[in-house]
Amino acid sequence: MVEATGIERRAVATACGRLVTRGWINRRAVGCFELSEKGREAVEAGETITSGPAGPLTQKVPRTRRRRTIRDKMWKTITTLQLFRLGDLETMAGASNTNARKYVLALEKAGYLIRMRREPGTAPTSNGFARWRLIHNTGPEAPVHRIGRREVYDRNTDETHKIGDPS
Repeated sequence: MVEATGIERRAVATACGRLVTRGWINRRAVGCFELSEKGREAVEAGETITSGPAGPLTQKVPRTRRRRTIRDKMWKTITTLQLFRLGDLETMAGASNTNARKYVLALEKAGYLIRMRREPGTAPTSNGFARWRLIHNTGPEAPVHRIGRREVYDRNTDETHKIGDPS
């Protein structure tokens, strides 16, 4: 094709890849292509490929993957353990104590968690360790704590829960 058209090899390879994607040609072997039935119909109809989407705009576009944040990791830890302490989130999810505390308190106020009786501490003067239990697991996506709006948005159920003062 390069010799017949005078087009650079890379441009020919790119064009062939697009034609295969659109179903106008079939790849028989590496570097060997043949016109498909759909391609024959397109040639007979005088169709040309233009830039833009190949199909109608009503097709559902696959969602791109979101990056995994610390709060996603904390939610995964919470749903796995069911009963946890802030130290568990710090250790297993890599969260800071402040971030873990803010997220857990927001989830508690939104009704996802309930505070349990304290676990005894190891030091004689210790007040113990606060523990929480997950009581409302809505799915794999972590609820989003929207600090400025004072709410928790759940991507699993598409619901928003007002939480008052997030402290």
